[in-house]
Amino acid sequence: MLEASRLIAEVYERHGIRMEPDDVGFALITLNQLMLEELAQRLQEGVSSGIADFNNVVQKTETRAGKNLAQYVKAAAAEIREELQRDIENARVHAAEIVDEVNRAHSRAAIVRWVAVGLIAGMFLFGAGLWIGAHSFR
Repeated sequence: MLEASRLIAEVYERHGIRMEPDDVGFALITLNQLMLEELAQRLQEGVSSGIADFNNVVQKTETRAGKNLAQYVKAAAAEIREELQRDIENARVHAAEIVDEVNRAHSRAAIVRWVAVGLIAGMFLFGAGLWIGAHSFR
């Protein structure tokens, strides 16, 4: 989990919004992180299983076809592994972009909410001032 104090400082620096460690935003960040970790785990298990299955097939092919064919298949397996690693990296980058978009969407909602709270509080204070003024000068 990312360090809460660093996140609070970064949000305040970028957006001027003061957050507390028990804000709902941290729960959303935690949920996003848990979902991404679960997806990454599933992807890793699937890739590991696929690589293990592929390696088993490669072993059987080596036994049947001899050394030359085995060397060719091993080279192909290495290329496939590299491609899978690139695909995993692309998926990780895409997931990070999604998390960034979600965080930006939540930031906008928080700004709107605090502006509304500020306006309501301002109107209440103004009304209270008028009421106090009207009753004290009678």
